[in-house]
Amino acid sequence: MNRLGVIAEEENDVDVVRCIAAKIVRREVPIEKFVGHGCSKVRAKCRSWASTLRDRGCRLLVILHDSDTVDPVEVKDELVQKLGSSPIALHIIVIPVREIEAWLLADDQAIGQAMKLSQPMKRVANPERVMNPKEHLRDQIFIRSGHKTRYVNTIHNKRIAAVCKLANLRRCASFAPLELFLSTHLR
Repeated sequence: MNRLGVIAEEENDVDVVRCIAAKIVRREVPIEKFVGHGCSKVRAKCRSWASTLRDRGCRLLVILHDSDTVDPVEVKDELVQKLGSSPIALHIIVIPVREIEAWLLADDQAIGQAMKLSQPMKRVANPERVMNPKEHLRDQIFIRSGHKTRYVNTIHNKRIAAVCKLANLRRCASFAPLELFLSTHLR
């Protein structure tokens, strides 16, 4: 079985990848990780962390970095440069447009189910066009719970990702490379 190495900005990003990987291959996937607690450390340390993950037995690597307000191509280009020749040959750099929460916004039913909302979420036509997906989730969950539930991404992203459907995640173009990589290489 291939062990997956994940380098991400936050722990909850790793949780989302873990849930998605399990959906794609229909089983739990062993993951080793490094979390930057922000984007600058991911960029600065991705090469050395990739080497350590290789030494820990990872044969696959996912580097996950939100684009925030920057062009996703620029973010990816910078990470490619910082990573250089990857110590793990089978790797992918995934850049969710804006934030990974855009992927979660793609499944309004999963949000309602995971958060036990009293009013259904409205379907977002193009989640990757929402300027601040995390804030959008926060505001909509608060409103649709009757002002009872406060969304906290570090807690709730994992819950939402656990019930998301892959078909809905595919509504986000930035999700497609991750799905293809994991379905091709995780066995």
